[in-house]
Amino acid sequence: MTTRVHRLARIAPLAECMRGTRLATTGFVVATQVLLYAELWRALYAHTASVAGLDVRQAVTYSTLAALATTARTMRGATGESVKTRILDGSIAYWFLRPVSARRYRAWYGVGEALYSSAWVVGGLALGLGLGLVAPPASAAVAAVSAVSFGLGLVVLYCLTVLIDIAAFWTVSTDGVTRCYEFVQSLLSGALIPLWFFPGWLGGVAAGLPFAAGVSTPISLYAGRIRLADAVPALAGQAGWCLALAMVTALGWRRAGRRLVVLGG
Repeated sequence: MTTRVHRLARIAPLAECMRGTRLATTGFVVATQVLLYAELWRALYAHTASVAGLDVRQAVTYSTLAALATTARTMRGATGESVKTRILDGSIAYWFLRPVSARRYRAWYGVGEALYSSAWVVGGLALGLGLGLVAPPASAAVAAVSAVSFGLGLVVLYCLTVLIDIAAFWTVSTDGVTRCYEFVQSLLSGALIPLWFFPGWLGGVAAGLPFAAGVSTPISLYAGRIRLADAVPALAGQAGWCLALAMVTALGWRRAGRRLVVLGG
């Protein structure tokens, strides 16, 4: 069974694809965001050629990709497969009785979620490129570096999500923690407002946090905000956060396995 564990990555995409209404809604939201963000940023640049060192096409590209990444992640969840829901109905016990460890099961499930959300990001990007709203990468090297950075960003965001999941072993319900995380992640990742619009001290703090490594860094590389010459330090920072968060989540899973709470009992 463990030799076929990679099949777990199919659960999330297949579950989402089986719900036509969710697919249609997601497609509508993605298309609307691509068009709406382009118009909003064009209006902002109506009387200026450059803001904070970026022209209108770079700003539209950044904001569109940030919105797509955020939307794709929030549109997942058709299976209801999360630590919180499994703790509430008691089925979390099966995660620790299977031949595949709970940590490995969640990781492969996360791979499927990442593939699904990435497909929507790529689709939205293709739509923006086809309509001439989003700028293509400056070169093949920029495209390659951006793809690597995007992959590292997915790992960072996955680890952060897992930490929220693991908190359910101590809090049972993670609603409050999740709302707090979503607000902080949206704000400090640069998904709502690009980090270069932040006050100097706040922008410096946000740039050093894992939230920015998950969203702002890959999109800034693609849009040209981070130059190709500075790509190595940016990728190294992302890799460092991947390693640090992976170690913390591994520790969290070990502790959670010794503290299994079902319905508060």
